[in-house]
Amino acid sequence: MPYKHALTVFDGSPESENLLDMVCGVVRPHRAQLTILHIKLVPLTEPLPKYDPAADPQTAALLRKAEKFAEKRGVKAASAVRYARVLGSAVVAEARICGADLLALLAPDIEKQPPNQALDSDIEIVLRKATCAVMLCRPSR
Repeated sequence: MPYKHALTVFDGSPESENLLDMVCGVVRPHRAQLTILHIKLVPLTEPLPKYDPAADPQTAALLRKAEKFAEKRGVKAASAVRYARVLGSAVVAEARICGADLLALLAPDIEKQPPNQALDSDIEIVLRKATCAVMLCRPSR
């Protein structure tokens, strides 16, 4: 099934850059749209602000870097910034808003998880609530 719109989360880390590279490889043959999402977690004690690129030049530069990274790989990407309390819920909401049919995330390294601990809670939320395909990518070693 060809993908029309993919969503991935990007935080600027080398792992998220590797994920972005993988996603570009998946969506390029489908000529799918790509949304690169950056999420800023906000504590419950603070109100959720609106994103203002002028007030946050570091995040704006990070997203420009991600868009250029995708463009070099032949994928036209748009970026978005969302403020949220919980990462998993914010990712699912954004996937629904943008109409993504593929959601790509970094999976935690299971070998580094404490024994008897299930999946990361954010990943669990995404897997339970996402209405599209979910691609979990393990960080390279």
